[in-house]
Amino acid sequence: MRASVAIVWFLLLAATPLRAALFDWPTENRALLEGRPEEFYMYVDRNFEGVQSTPWEGGTYGFVRGPVRQDDAVVYRTLHEGIDILPVRRDSSGVPLDEIRASAQGTVVHVSKLPGASNYGRYVVIEHLIENSPVYTLYAHLADITVQPGQQVAQGEKIGTLGFTGAGIDKRRAHLHFEIAFRLSDTFDTWHQRHFAGSPNKHGLYNGLNLIGIDPAPILLACASDPGFFFSKHVRSQEPFFSVVFPNTPGFTLVSRYPWLVPDGEPANPPAWKVSFSAQGTPVKATAAAYPSDGAQLADVRQSRLPYNLATRGLLTGPDNAPALSASGRRFVELVGGHH
Repeated sequence: MRASVAIVWFLLLAATPLRAALFDWPTENRALLEGRPEEFYMYVDRNFEGVQSTPWEGGTYGFVRGPVRQDDAVVYRTLHEGIDILPVRRDSSGVPLDEIRASAQGTVVHVSKLPGASNYGRYVVIEHLIENSPVYTLYAHLADITVQPGQQVAQGEKIGTLGFTGAGIDKRRAHLHFEIAFRLSDTFDTWHQRHFAGSPNKHGLYNGLNLIGIDPAPILLACASDPGFFFSKHVRSQEPFFSVVFPNTPGFTLVSRYPWLVPDGEPANPPAWKVSFSAQGTPVKATAAAYPSDGAQLADVRQSRLPYNLATRGLLTGPDNAPALSASGRRFVELVGGHH
């Protein structure tokens, strides 16, 4: 009898499909999964204080570029909003051959085939419905693109070939720039026209200024080991650096687009939302707040050993005891708040 029960359970388990990883690797390079980051990330060419180097760390996410000396330490002020994945295969002349694949199933929402249209070179943006919210993957510096806007793609489906299109990249440093991102605004073009009137927006809602990234590497690693990975929990686990209180107006759509930013138990429609952001500007949490007296206002700010302009890609400024939004920070808050 026990043997029969065991056989039934085995057959049921065998017939039950395993849940696919939420996000999968966008190329065949798996060196990070195998503990070899130096063979996964594409290095940068660095010349700092007369010393030339090629650190692979420059291909990781975060403040990893633009070194400056701050007192007795070297700090990095330039945000790299994705990860740079080096090629595994090249032809005899050094041209990369790696396929670029959709990290998750979704819909192609933007294709930019003109190499000079942005610093991304040729790039693709795919929208994925993650926990009922739109999350985006971006694939940049492609040699060619094999998909069209509106096309449905399966996880692992080829969308292009790794290349070296875009500013500051050559064949030697060919790589895929990969992002996992949020969309900040539904009215980006209006905001862009107001602040960058002399520079046409060629990419609609999928301009890099309207997509704010989160580090893809821990997400890819977690998805590879945990079939029960939840994107929302991962986002809310990120450390906040500063918070902004936004009036809950029709133009403010961030929370309605990403309702899982709000912890359970919060009011459904408060007069205002306090949104917490990482140092990079990624929204990580939203809670109910009182209505601010004069539009969106800076609220909590974490203490920092670095000047605020260095610690927040220039979104904040001021001394440690009196942080404030910079001009760039005010534009950022205006974009998120939808007041154009």
